[in-house]
Amino acid sequence: MQQGRESWQEALIRYRRDLHRIPELGFEETETAAYLEEALTAMGLAPRRMAGTGLAADITGERPGATVAVRADIDGLPLAEETGLPFASRHPGRMHACGHDGHMAIVLGLARRLVERPAFSGRIRVFFQPSEERPPGGAPALIREGVLEGVDRVLGLHLWALDPVGTVRIRPGPLMANADEFIIRIHGRGGHGSEPENTQDAVLIAAQTVVNLQTVVARRMPAVEPAVLSCGTIQAGTTFNIIAEEAQITGTVRTFSDAARRRMVEEMRRIAEGTAALYGARAELEFLYGYPAVVNDTPSVDRLKRAWEGVVTVLDGPPSMGAEDFAYYLQERPGAFYFLGARPAEGPAWPHHSPHFRIDEAALPLGVETLYRGALAFLETEA
Repeated sequence: MQQGRESWQEALIRYRRDLHRIPELGFEETETAAYLEEALTAMGLAPRRMAGTGLAADITGERPGATVAVRADIDGLPLAEETGLPFASRHPGRMHACGHDGHMAIVLGLARRLVERPAFSGRIRVFFQPSEERPPGGAPALIREGVLEGVDRVLGLHLWALDPVGTVRIRPGPLMANADEFIIRIHGRGGHGSEPENTQDAVLIAAQTVVNLQTVVARRMPAVEPAVLSCGTIQAGTTFNIIAEEAQITGTVRTFSDAARRRMVEEMRRIAEGTAALYGARAELEFLYGYPAVVNDTPSVDRLKRAWEGVVTVLDGPPSMGAEDFAYYLQERPGAFYFLGARPAEGPAWPHHSPHFRIDEAALPLGVETLYRGALAFLETEA
């Protein structure tokens, strides 16, 4: 791996493109982890493996002080890349389509910068987390293995390809949502399509259940409490002239508070069971709790905004209904998570998880700068 006298600024693009070529799925990131380990070792650091394919390395300043941890996620997606980039994925059916290659490059660049200029008090732990894309995620495993031991605050970012380079989205309190899934199973009585009077039609009940579920947010949740309930699939039946005995509905629920989460479960169960009962059938709800909400610490956000003055423009806006397992770190330690604009300067801004997804690499040095200033500001907070 090239290193020599190359500066952290010069290394950023190389890191990002090298990592973009080798996307791997959660907890399978062996090639990625080997690359990261080699890069960190070349800086003179002593990375340690955690949670299989995760890594952590400490950078100690010239004076004693607090510890701030900075995270990058490392997994790709099960997606065939269609960008046409010269450094496109060489792993068929795998792609970095959410910016995690950029996150790794930024945190490697941060590590290089800190190693080159350790004129700070305290310690900064950079760590690289496997399996962010799918619950249960890699964060709980890293926490169990001690990645936050001795840590005072945590910091993380996410490249955002729909906002222009030079902008940041951050807010105190909830930034991203609780992300849960559900399965509703309907048990009716099947029969011949010519004799519906002798059946309890699971397809009809499922259709009515989907319609009734839309009243949960519209009529059962407080108007000031954001929530989303989306049905993603209905599975039922086998052929034209058989009335289905069983049906299954799956979907997702997004909320920001524990109270709203509980209310959604109660109302969904009431509607599913009540709708089925109207037709003499039975329904059961299985609620699958996913990532909790990302809740930023207010003093941390205030400190970051001051540290970024003159560097980036902070955009106002509502929280995102998306989800992130960085939430688990924020449940354990104060800190903050933010979105860094990376919209391409030319061409369309493809959404995340698209096979055409791209970022503007001009965002990478801003990622290093915002993390660098943020981490030092957090160290000052704990002094």
